[in-house]
Amino acid sequence: MAGPLHTPTRRQVLATGAAGGAGVLLSGCTGTQRPVRLGPVSHVTRWAPGPGDPAGARRGGRVVTAWATEAQSYDPAIGWDLHSWEAISTVLHSPLYSYEGQNGGPAPLAAAALPKVSRDGRTHTIPLRRNVRFHNGRPVTAQDYVDSWTRVLDPDVASWAASYLFGIKGAQAFYEKKAKKVSGLTALDSHTLRIQLTEPDILMLALLCQPYTAALPAEEIRRLGSSFGRTPVGTGPFRITRYDGKGQRATFQRFDQYFWPGTPLIDTVEYRWGIDYAMQSLQLSGGSVDVLGEGLVSSQAARFTADTGTREKFVQPVPIRGNQWLALNLKRPELRDRRVRQALNWAVDREQLMRVTFGLSDPWGSPFPKNLDRYRRTAKPYTYDPDRARALLREAGVERLRLDFPLGTQEPWPLLSQVLQQQLAEVGVDIDLRPMGQPAFDQITAKGEGDMYGNRLYLSLNSAAEMVSSNYASDGAYNYTGYKNDRVDDLTARARRSRSVEAANSLLAQVEEELVRDAPAVFLANMNFLGARRPEIHNYQMRGETGTYYDRLWIGR
Repeated sequence: MAGPLHTPTRRQVLATGAAGGAGVLLSGCTGTQRPVRLGPVSHVTRWAPGPGDPAGARRGGRVVTAWATEAQSYDPAIGWDLHSWEAISTVLHSPLYSYEGQNGGPAPLAAAALPKVSRDGRTHTIPLRRNVRFHNGRPVTAQDYVDSWTRVLDPDVASWAASYLFGIKGAQAFYEKKAKKVSGLTALDSHTLRIQLTEPDILMLALLCQPYTAALPAEEIRRLGSSFGRTPVGTGPFRITRYDGKGQRATFQRFDQYFWPGTPLIDTVEYRWGIDYAMQSLQLSGGSVDVLGEGLVSSQAARFTADTGTREKFVQPVPIRGNQWLALNLKRPELRDRRVRQALNWAVDREQLMRVTFGLSDPWGSPFPKNLDRYRRTAKPYTYDPDRARALLREAGVERLRLDFPLGTQEPWPLLSQVLQQQLAEVGVDIDLRPMGQPAFDQITAKGEGDMYGNRLYLSLNSAAEMVSSNYASDGAYNYTGYKNDRVDDLTARARRSRSVEAANSLLAQVEEELVRDAPAVFLANMNFLGARRPEIHNYQMRGETGTYYDRLWIGR
């Protein structure tokens, strides 16, 4: 699909969370409300896409989730931080498709079946379920999708997700106000949607799993105006019934007309925010919150993973696909030399580095996550070889190198950067740590400032093509470092146009080989996610692409 990808990361919100949590305003809250009515589940006719098994489940009750910060918006065209992302992905809205199982690919959610794709790969025809309703009771139609996606592309809405839809015929022209409608979007009838692309895109089906492609009711957007972002009307398993910005909480009640029969199992989800990470840990242990929305950050992980009993009681590892790396600014003359960039990769002791993340990362010297769907890796990851690093620096004519290292507050970078500083000094590279608030960090790195800095990405589109398109393609939305490699661009474009995952992955394996060889970044780690919930919360499931699946949680005794 043409155009850059503005990919939200699953932990980007921690930038403000670590620095800007509003103290312990909720520390005096009473314990979690016990279920008001409990009974065995008897009529889940088929489980919705996503992981989980309702066997033995009981109905009723409330689940309280803690967050560090307030969400940007519950409007799926606007929100991208972690708090917003979970609310718009699994609570309030239902996209056409959803990731199935803990590691599976897209499966029908609000759609009745997978798309019928034309022979040339440019036309997708999607049948819609006939029992999907908005929270105001109105049935959803195909025209609602046309209107909702057109709204995402409206430049006056200023949606961060607009460029994701640029591959739709006429989308970019509409965004640039060169057309009055998106020609590639058509409601063939009330329950059939047709999408026409400018060229085939292997990521298209994954894009239809994203919350910004969910249908929204135009009449409610007009009625609610600016308050739609706090009290939206969607199609998800829960509807919002209260938003208290001053009290820092939002309440979501089970939507009785949800189109997946028998779900959700609990009555209420309550979000509370303004709780710093230390207090979140105490409230989880004490029972006043049930789930940590952001999972465990590194400062919490040490406490919850050190003791086997505590770990088994509260922690649930969740498989995800994501990487951590050090971005290298190629405006710096020394960093334009591939040998210098390779030397930095050989100089890092990833095993030592990842020990301070307490299980949240595994050492990994390659640009793509370890476990990718139907992917055969041919690139050989970097390991620790300081002698080789020194030799490459000498070969490049670099006796001593000093690099500026901007540093935000997002965990685990404040601690990792100190270990990195010691490791790189051993091969003749000095890094000057420049701490700052996370908003300032985000601003200066987006401007292309700083020689080296920490970065990370969870894949939300289930393919390494997302990683490359966002960060390493010459027109990538997050390619702030000036990296350009014509072979990477060509292979990535060909992978995006592939007609099968296997064909795309064959090309992406060549991209990974090229990135390892060219070393545009210092590849550090494969990310892990440690979910945290009270032991009374059963069937706790989440995915890094979405967040917690509240529709299948149930509360035990």
